[in-house]
Amino acid sequence: MAWGVGDRLQGGKYTIEKELGRGRFGITYLVKNKNGDRFVIKTLNDDLLNSLNQLERERLKTMFLREALKLQKCKHKYIVEVVDSFEQADCLCLVMEYVNEVSLADLRPPILSEPDALRYIRQIGEALIVVHENELIHRDVHPGNILLRKREGQLEAVLIDFGLALDFDHILTTSRTKETSDGFTPPELYARGTITRAYSDIYSLAATLYKLLTGRTPVDAIKRKVDGEHLVSPKEFNEQISRHVNEAILTAMQLDPKQRPQSMREWLDSLGLTVENSQPSVIVPSNTNSNWERNIQFWGVVIAAIAAIGTLLSGIVGWIPFIKTSPSSSPALVSPSPSSSKTP
Repeated sequence: MAWGVGDRLQGGKYTIEKELGRGRFGITYLVKNKNGDRFVIKTLNDDLLNSLNQLERERLKTMFLREALKLQKCKHKYIVEVVDSFEQADCLCLVMEYVNEVSLADLRPPILSEPDALRYIRQIGEALIVVHENELIHRDVHPGNILLRKREGQLEAVLIDFGLALDFDHILTTSRTKETSDGFTPPELYARGTITRAYSDIYSLAATLYKLLTGRTPVDAIKRKVDGEHLVSPKEFNEQISRHVNEAILTAMQLDPKQRPQSMREWLDSLGLTVENSQPSVIVPSNTNSNWERNIQFWGVVIAAIAAIGTLLSGIVGWIPFIKTSPSSSPALVSPSPSSSKTP
């Protein structure tokens, strides 16, 4: 269910101040706790949930829970922190720190020097190494999802807005339009059923570096792949870009994922950036997390059982010659219209 201004969650611990944004999969709210501290709460979009049948709703919830648990392990100074999690009126909620700062998309002037741009790219690259080590893919890296926060007198980049449960598209029987960011989304994220890996985030971070150094959004991957449009070398727009940085950007933005660096650390090395040692993952103890894990296990068993029954029935039909009808296929699912809002 959607909440309004003034609604209280988790027994009054959090009070809704306003809705920050609504995407196809999730809704985010700005909330305040009893001490007046502000946080962001992210939950699944109830319009999407209402469009699904019971089994699909539980599968989506399970995927959201599984990825939320992974995200809670991603403790890094350049990643927005997950500070709490709970369930309210059958709605799963993640509580994250509120970073009320400008993003790299808001920079004026829009072009950075190479050392400044590479400093932010190194910070986000280090954050994504931790994300990938926890078997997550961000899926939506672009300047608008990188905020600048001042710490000890220095500006540092902070990665926000993880695409939790976006792989739900891959289990549906009909195509759904993915949430994409033109110019920054790699081609494989436009295709249903594609398995994403670190190379997808590498493409997006390279496109972000392209924008920081040129002030221009690179041509969209689909236009390159389908219409044959050419990706202009960033050095053609900015002669101050060094040759090895220019080549590293172009290599990371290859349309074929196999031709890109396969790990974030490898790509950062090609830029000549030294990566700090990854911080160890830390699991935040919570009774709620235990309940979530039990939910994941329960629905995993249910889904596996349904699949096994389907396989058994299809086998029986093959052995009984006088059964002429085949098992009915699953009905097509109707996809809700995507929303363009992008929020933390």
